[in-house]
Order: sequence, then structure tokens, then C-alpha cells
Amino acid sequence: MPSVMPSALADKIIAEKIREWELRRKKEKERKDLKDIEVHPFLTISRDFGCGEEEIIPLLEKELGWKVYGRNLLDHLAQRESLSRSFMDTLDEQKQNLIDNWVNFLIRSGSVLQDDYVVKISKMIKVIVAHESAIILGRGANYILADKKEGLHVKLIAPLDVRVKNIMKVRKLDEKEARKLVDQIDEERRTFVQRYFSRDFRECEKFDLTFNTTNVSPEAICKVVLLLLKEKSGKK
Repeated sequence: MPSVMPSALADKIIAEKIREWELRRKKEKERKDLKDIEVHPFLTISRDFGCGEEEIIPLLEKELGWKVYGRNLLDHLAQRESLSRSFMDTLDEQKQNLIDNWVNFLIRSGSVLQDDYVVKISKMIKVIVAHESAIILGRGANYILADKKEGLHVKLIAPLDVRVKNIMKVRKLDEKEARKLVDQIDEERRTFVQRYFSRDFRECEKFDLTFNTTNVSPEAICKVVLLLLKEKSGKK
């Protein structure tokens, strides 16, 4: 004769299963909502300080005809509450709610830290690509927009000695000053990525392309990026 399961245990198992199914339904709805946020083609660029970005980024900007959003502009938006609100208000209420859902999803999935600053940055970046195609520099944009297939994530790297020499030339510094500045900026960027995204700044697997700028010319980098963005646009 089969044993009878105690009512309390049966109730517990059923309650846990109901919670599991409700959670699954909620997640499926969130994923559906995320897909409803349409974005324009975009380009995110993470770069080693002194890798030659002063030649590469203007070239990409010119060829693509897209606005560049760098650290200064994004930080300014995030730090000015009234400006941030005005920025969000350019979207209708439904899209604002979708962006809130998307940011909450990023937090729960561990993609970003639940911090006021990075939450604002995430929202600003999403508002930008919801409105227009753009080039977004740093600020963890490759992690923030990782689920969006309309964009391309690029990383620019170069050996330390090459970067130091480049900064000496661009900033008119001696070698000691240039190396100190490169080390300082490297540490700031490493800390930023680790703090807000729990990732290693040196990792490359979260990017579609990594270019060593000592081996690939700005023109060649631009051609490859344009080609792949065109291909992505064609598949959309």
C-alpha cells in the first residue's frame, strides 16, 4: 500500500511549485517587455588610455555620422537630476516603464550594480539608443547594452610602452609624467568596471572585436567596423 504524504509537506511542495511557475511567468513577461524596446544601431568602444583613440574615434564619427557620447557628457547627465529627468521625458510613459523594467532586469541578473549612479547611466544610454544611432565611449556600455543585437562592441588595446609614448606626444609630457598618467587612468577604469559591473577591465570576451592599435591602422579599423555594422543592420 503506497504511503500517504503528510498534508503539510504536500502543501509546501505545491506552494513552492506555484512560486516557481509565477516567477517563471514574471521573467518571461520581463523578457518580452525587453524585446519591445526598439533601439537604433550603435557602437560601444572601450579603450586603453593612450591607444590612439584621438585618431580612431573622430574617423568613425565622420564615417558613421553618429554623435559621440563620452564620459564627460554621460557623467554630466547622470549628475544633473533635472537634466536626467528631461532626458527621460523625451520618451513616452510606456517606454520609460520599459526602460525601468530593463534596468531592474540588469540589476537582478547581476549585469550592473544597484547603485544610483550606474542606474542613471544605464537609463541615459538606453534613452540615447532608443532615439538615435550613437557611438558610446566607455562607462560599461558594452555590459549595459549586452542584450541588444543591433550594436557592435569594440575594444581598442595597445602595449603599455606604446601608450606612454603616445601620451608623451599628445599631452606634451615627459616619460615619467606620461607613465604616471597612464597608470592612473588605467586604475580608474579598472576600478570603475570592477565596482559597477563586477568584471575584469582586461577581459575581451564581452566584446565583438578587439583591435591592437599598434598592428591595425585607424583606417582599417574603421573599414572593419563599418562593414560589420552594415551586416548587423542587414540582418535586423
